[in-house]
Amino acid sequence: MQFLKKNYEKIVLGAVVVLALGIVLFLPIMVSQENKKLDELEKTALPPRPKPLPPLELDKLDAMVKRSQIGVSLNLSGNQPGSHKIFNPVRWQMKADQNHTIFPNPAGTEINNLQITKISPLYEIYSLASVSVTPGLATHYGIGIKHEAAATTVKQAVKLTYAALNQATNNFAILSAEGPEEDPTSVTVRLSDTGQRVTISKDKPFQRVEGYTADLIYVPENKPFLNRRKTDASPICFASECYKIVDIEESEVVLLQLSNQKQWIKELNPTTNSTAPAP
Repeated sequence: MQFLKKNYEKIVLGAVVVLALGIVLFLPIMVSQENKKLDELEKTALPPRPKPLPPLELDKLDAMVKRSQIGVSLNLSGNQPGSHKIFNPVRWQMKADQNHTIFPNPAGTEINNLQITKISPLYEIYSLASVSVTPGLATHYGIGIKHEAAATTVKQAVKLTYAALNQATNNFAILSAEGPEEDPTSVTVRLSDTGQRVTISKDKPFQRVEGYTADLIYVPENKPFLNRRKTDASPICFASECYKIVDIEESEVVLLQLSNQKQWIKELNPTTNSTAPAP
């Protein structure tokens, strides 16, 4: 006991030293075992040849990006197919037929339902009407002139003008006559406005186009406008709008919309009628 009491500290210090040496000697073994465990875990967790990741699905994202690049506009006009009609309700109209068909007829498009059914020419006609033979005087030839395109029926009537040879009057001059003096078969006339020489006989007058008439119809109301001229004072009215015919050509009619002074050109076509604003 005396030995332990005297050497207690040395014994404890020796035990601690031995324990420390044991730990130092055992540490490499523990580290080696831990490394082996980590290697095994690495082999099991990470395969030697991992499969490549599948490509990213970006189709939906691409579609969203494309949609975001397209501008969105709000159409409030109501004039295009599929557009809303909240602020622009469509006017419907009933056709004047046996079935009383209902069809959309939006305001501002009435002119599209106006059709040209016929365009006819109007002529300026020169005819040999009579002869005036007076002894001692030059023979005078009676030339009848008719203007079918005149504004009134009075002005459209035949007007007779007598003229001697080489006498210029009323847009013509008689150059020569064929046949007996008292009953010529024909005369040759020069027109003053064009210089054209024409031959006129009693059974074969000369005529040239100086205007046109047009027959139109507004289909929804089955409302015809026949024999209309550009000289007509009265407008044509349909669908609460009135139009003045300002010109008629061989294949088109020009109309003036009285409500807004806008001009429209209606073209005559064998199969379809087209409408366009006048330039």
